[in-house]
Amino acid sequence: MLPNSHVAYSWLALSVAQEKFDVAPDADYRLIALSAMGSDLVDKPLAWAYFYRRYKAAVLFAHTLIAYLCVFWWGLRTQPARRVYVWAFLGHALLDRIWLFHDTFYWPLRGWRFHVWGKQGSEQEKIGLAYWVAFTRRPELWIWEVGGLLALMLFVWRHQLYRPQRLLKFVLTGRVDFT
Repeated sequence: MLPNSHVAYSWLALSVAQEKFDVAPDADYRLIALSAMGSDLVDKPLAWAYFYRRYKAAVLFAHTLIAYLCVFWWGLRTQPARRVYVWAFLGHALLDRIWLFHDTFYWPLRGWRFHVWGKQGSEQEKIGLAYWVAFTRRPELWIWEVGGLLALMLFVWRHQLYRPQRLLKFVLTGRVDFT
């Protein structure tokens, strides 16, 4: 899944949870965005720096069951106000459906390799080509990405972020208004 969809789904989920269930009223949406992309923010630089040459993959350690269990465990022990960021991080696995990529998700239980995207290698080497191949061979991915675009549009509409003053406040504070 593309980063913007991870962020959009997480923002909309938090927005609804805040409004309907009074969850994490002080959450910073900027940190939610970083948390939602957390696995990629860890793995992509690692792949670029070294691990791509070794594993031919860019979905590495932060996409494993071990990583998600560690973050979940930390979330149980942290302050309740911080748990929303843990849920955003864990949501990455859900949205990527990472459990379908057994070599990565169950690493190292299935060996020391990681899932590689097809014959052309992972997205790290030629990201545009890799995404093009993925989206042409698996058209259901478009549903998730269009859903992400719709989630972002709904989030913007719900909080009237099309108004410059509201958008500026959102960017500067990481908070939204529910009025």
